[in-house]
Order: sequence, then structure tokens, then C-alpha cells
Amino acid sequence: MSNEGLDSEVSAHFGSCQYFTIINLNGKNVAEVEAIGNGSEDGQHNCAAPAFLLKAHDVQAVLVSGIGGRPLMSLTGQGIKVYAGAVGKVSDAVQDFNDGLLQELSTMGTCNCHHH
Repeated sequence: MSNEGLDSEVSAHFGSCQYFTIINLNGKNVAEVEAIGNGSEDGQHNCAAPAFLLKAHDVQAVLVSGIGGRPLMSLTGQGIKVYAGAVGKVSDAVQDFNDGLLQELSTMGTCNCHHH
């Protein structure tokens, strides 16, 4: 939700986050932390835009609290894995990911409903 690195709160919905906190892991240890703007501040909501932005930053996995079907398909279409169940601060989400507590999503079993 903010540009506070590991102390940022996880957004409740992928598409409405203001920043993506990019974590570079060395094994299970945090090696580098960077925040990039979502780029959707202009009011235009493009479900595919974040996938291209994250792919351009060599992101391999995204930890989300919630995500709609179309942005999920955009991410997986770029070869980015998506894990659901992230809550609390970014540091909590990374810890849960490292502990295997987040569920990997696939485009199978998701609805194509419109989440706004």
C-alpha cells in the first residue's frame, strides 16, 4: 500500500495497490528490497499492465491477498507465479511464502468475473 519496503501493508486487492514491493531473495534471506509504482494513478485500469511492468523487472512470483481472474491470467501468461493468502506487512507475506503457507494459484479454477 505504501513505499515502506518490508514494513508496507499488503494491499487487499492486487489491482488497487499503489506500489509493488520487489524482494530479491537469496535462498530464504532478503537480499534486496525495491518499490515501484503501480502506474495506474491516471484512473485507467488495465488488468494486463501490472504483468508487463513486473515482467520488465524480472519478477518471478507475486504474493497477493486477492486477485481477479483477468489479472491472474495476465501474470501467469507472462510466466509469473501467483501465490494467494498474503496478509499483514510485506515482511509477513515473505515469511509465509518462505514457510510454504501461501497457495499457488493457477488460471484453472478461477472465475472470470469482473473484480473492481
